[in-house]
Amino acid sequence: MTAQTPADSLLTQAMRKHLDGDLVSAEAIYKAMLQNDPDDARAHHYLGFLLQQSARFDEAQTHLSRAIALDDSHAEWHFNLGIVTSKLGQLDACITAFSKALSIDPGKYFYWTNLGAAYELNQESERAEHSYLAAINLDPVCPDAFYLLSALCLKLERYTDARHFNYRGILASPENSTSMIVRGQAYHELGRTADAVTLLENWQLAETDNPVAAHLLAAYRDQLIPEQCSTAYIEQTFDAFANNFDATLKKLKYCGPVLVRDHLATLDLPAFSLDILDLGCGTGLIGAELRPCSRTLTGVDLSLAMLEQSAAKQHYHRLHQASIADFLRSSNEQYDLITCMDTFIYLGSLEEVCALIFQRLRNAGCLLFSTEKLEVTQEQGFRLNVSGRYSHTQDYLTRVLLCAGFQIQHMHDVTIRNEAGCPIQGQFICASRRD
Repeated sequence: MTAQTPADSLLTQAMRKHLDGDLVSAEAIYKAMLQNDPDDARAHHYLGFLLQQSARFDEAQTHLSRAIALDDSHAEWHFNLGIVTSKLGQLDACITAFSKALSIDPGKYFYWTNLGAAYELNQESERAEHSYLAAINLDPVCPDAFYLLSALCLKLERYTDARHFNYRGILASPENSTSMIVRGQAYHELGRTADAVTLLENWQLAETDNPVAAHLLAAYRDQLIPEQCSTAYIEQTFDAFANNFDATLKKLKYCGPVLVRDHLATLDLPAFSLDILDLGCGTGLIGAELRPCSRTLTGVDLSLAMLEQSAAKQHYHRLHQASIADFLRSSNEQYDLITCMDTFIYLGSLEEVCALIFQRLRNAGCLLFSTEKLEVTQEQGFRLNVSGRYSHTQDYLTRVLLCAGFQIQHMHDVTIRNEAGCPIQGQFICASRRD
């Protein structure tokens, strides 16, 4: 056995302090080694790495560069220099360092993902994509590169690719890191519908009274499609969602409130002049836009937790916990305006509810609502999607509204929100009652 040199002994001591988190002592020993031998490449590298960890990036770059000048055979040293130059915004130097690390050791997954991120920052999208794909080829069960590639595709507005890689990332993630709803959707979108059905069937067996599993199974099996979401499904889903609802919709860039605000701005309404009913009012996001022109403002929602959030904002004069149809059937009130934003997506068949809304409107009163758009021909005119929401064809909406007695003022396509960063196409409709 070869005896340790004094430099080896000091390096061992410094690295032990370093690993224990005693960075002050480790730094002192590394510097003492360099006083003894200014050309000790190992001391330069590990001191540079310590300084990198301490966010002292200029000093770190000096020592890491010196280490590599003395010995450029270590992939890890080049990689650490790449991290430091990235932090300093030196993208060309960063890319050179990561590329050198990979030329020495091309089998490191995270070398490729970091190189891809550097290329992306340097506006070199094609090379970034190549790097992420190289990482995926090395480790197809690690989710990081899938998510990075999905985000890159989003920036490039390649939405189909973005969804594809996002779903692959979901399935590469540990099972307990994502909900069964999300995993089921990923299976389905990647052509593994049988796996999605099995997942939901096992969920239903484990939780026999869970309405979410039953509802989603109907969508995945594409048979015996219910005409609307069950009361239990709505209540459970939105009671669980209530506390984070507003923040989540902000992240999803939900545009319902803006659509209503912009429409009302075209009408030049006197303040506090309308009796308004907000169906599916949720936490009151639409109510905030309706309040300035409302003489009375009534909100209706099935979820008690959502109504509690709404009540705290004090937009509404009255709030009712009820289904839309039940409330409309039991009410004798008349309204000048009824809104139903992002709510018909939980109803498939709209004939009854549109007829009931028509009865509750005064002459010249208006209905404002949004849907998710169904582009393909569907005999029913609507489809239950694996998201658990319904989408509707334009022809179906037109037919239902006209049969109920409405005149359609406008119906135009909008991006109603994003999902996994990708736009969800919808429709915004204004229909009026004319006796």
